Order: sequence, then C-alpha cells, then structure tokens
Amino acid sequence: MNIKLNIEKNNKDFQILEDNEVLIRGVKPKWYSQQIRFFYDNRTYEIKKKSFWSSRFQIFQSGSLIGDIPYSWKNGHHIHLHQTNKKYWIKSTSKSMWTSDKTYSLLEDGIKSIIAIHYSWKKWRENIEIEIIDNNVNYELIVYGLFLMRKKQTEESAAGSGGYVGG
Repeated sequence: MNIKLNIEKNNKDFQILEDNEVLIRGVKPKWYSQQIRFFYDNRTYEIKKKSFWSSRFQIFQSGSLIGDIPYSWKNGHHIHLHQTNKKYWIKSTSKSMWTSDKTYSLLEDGIKSIIAIHYSWKKWRENIEIEIIDNNVNYELIVYGLFLMRKKQTEESAAGSGGYVGG
C-alpha cells in the first residue's frame, strides 16, 4: 500500500492518496486558524478548537461530536474517540539529530503502533508517506495522526528555539 499526502495552495488544501487515487480531501478554512475540515466516505469531519483560549480540540462527524483532543503537560496532545473509548498518542523518532527525516508513530492506548508517518524534506518540499501497520485502521485516523504530528512539530520547534526571558 502506497499512501502519500499531497499538500497544495500554501498548506491550505490537502489530499491523501493511495496508489495515486484520492481517498480523503481536506481543507484548512482560514490560514490563521487551526481548524481542519475533511471529507471521507460521503461524510464531513471537522477538527476545531473548543474555544479561543482552550488547548482542547473537538472532532465532529457531520456535526455530531465523536471525539476530542485534550492536552496535558506530561504527554502533550492525544486523541480520545468516544465511540470506541480508545485513546491515541503520537511518538516521534529520528535517525539522527542532523537530519530532518523523522518517523511519527500513532500509538493505540499508548502501546500498539498502528500508523507510521514518514516525514522528510526533499527538494525544498515536505515529503510525507504513511504506512499502515494495523490493517483494521480507519482512514480517518490518518488525518487525526497527521493533526497530532503537526502539533508535535510545533511543540518540538518551540522547545528547540531556546528562547528565554531574562537579561
């Protein structure tokens, strides 16, 4: 299975392709927001912040709340799906500290790896390939995993900036 992420229009639109066939189409409605809307299996899904000041996100399927993405200082963001009562975390690994190549694993209940997202920079572009490890995975979990990957990248870049307050 060859699954890739195609990002277009200044990181606003995206497509998830399997063997060059579009599985999922998505859009980021506003360039400044963290909201994502995607379409899969004749349904509309939406990930958006609970409120402006909150660090918690909510997942909607055709307008109904199906899950949330809370934040904790210890573990960062994770996905909690209400229907199955399962939780998913993202873990990143790198080959070395001198390369941009990373693998982000989506872990079910913090233990079982179900999706691996291979991230790299090639020719001044992001290259993202998705490997499904567990065959019972819903494709919508790929989008949730990509959302957590972006959150993890934001956390890592903020931590690595070395900005301190003082004189």
